[in-house]
Amino acid sequence: MHGQLQMSVIQIDNYGPWTDTLGDDREHRLQILQAELYSLLQEKFANRAGLVFFNRFDEMLAVTNGISKEQHREIQLEVNKHFPFTISMGVGVGRTPFEAQTNASRILQETGSAQSKVRRAKLACGATLDEERSYVQIIHIDINGITETCTDRVSAYETTMKVMAIYANLIDSLRHHNSLLFYIGGDNFMGIANGVTMDQITSLLNERHEDSQMELKCGIGIAKTGRKAAELATMNLHKIRQDRNHFIMATTHM
Repeated sequence: MHGQLQMSVIQIDNYGPWTDTLGDDREHRLQILQAELYSLLQEKFANRAGLVFFNRFDEMLAVTNGISKEQHREIQLEVNKHFPFTISMGVGVGRTPFEAQTNASRILQETGSAQSKVRRAKLACGATLDEERSYVQIIHIDINGITETCTDRVSAYETTMKVMAIYANLIDSLRHHNSLLFYIGGDNFMGIANGVTMDQITSLLNERHEDSQMELKCGIGIAKTGRKAAELATMNLHKIRQDRNHFIMATTHM
């Protein structure tokens, strides 16, 4: 099925120069602010059936199918009310996740630099999403047996090194399919994978198994919105854990 995906790039305005005004004893404050911003954005977008992913802490990517420009503006105003900085957003549409975020990035860049002192709370939208063709495919991947093989056997940092090595390989592999992947904690990754087939996902995970000697499980969900697709992907990953199968794809929920 060929559908459209809407993605939003969210950036803190003038963040680098602004952080310099806080003095050297600032890192703990910045980490708190970034965590609080992510929490608020995740709540506000999820309430509208979207899903937000960390990108670089001062920048996030969201799946926003079904979320209008007016609703983006509402979220933006909420952030501006609660934080000592503003955020700008670019909204783009594409057939693949990489295309959608590229379009969103480009239209946001046209409003000014992320470190511009004059760019404040910009909201730039590109092509309009055709609601009839709204389509999101989410994959939820986790590593088999990480607790027994790593967490309970080696140091915490060595376990993280193992997880991040797998993550780096998966990001690179999925990029070749114009898809995106994000680390979401523990031994879990979540990806936006419109257009990637079950066979292609199976092949990717088998390659990572051969490279790392760690087996991966993957649940797949398809829906009209990011939040629903993620729910189905997680539900199917849970089924895999129970049934000890490898992959399950959800029935499309429209």
